[in-house]
Amino acid sequence: MNNTQATSGRSSGSSSHPRPRTVTRSVARPVTRAEALELRDLLEANLAALQALHEEHRRMLAHSLQTVEHASALRRELRAIGGPHAPWVHALAETRALLFVALRELIVGPHEAELSMHLPQEEHAHKQ
Repeated sequence: MNNTQATSGRSSGSSSHPRPRTVTRSVARPVTRAEALELRDLLEANLAALQALHEEHRRMLAHSLQTVEHASALRRELRAIGGPHAPWVHALAETRALLFVALRELIVGPHEAELSMHLPQEEHAHKQ
């Protein structure tokens, strides 16, 4: 029993067209037991191949969906980290404020009130 397959004349490299359709000839019904067993084996092999292909596609889809979900979650986390309301931004602003106060205390110290008043000018500068 021969079941030859031919493809249509379209090229398989074209992305705008679907893959070429496989055209099969009709086959006469098996007459002998050997032909029936051969057809049965062919159909069972085809079914097993289709089941394996189906499982492979399911695994690929599951993996792709998982990758997309991880990418979406990562994108959300990156947006949260880079946002102006992220915890590290508030911590940095608080640290900056504390450093400003600490440096001001260190530089100016307890004489802050004296700096706001006019400093007395030296008397000998007026005498000259």
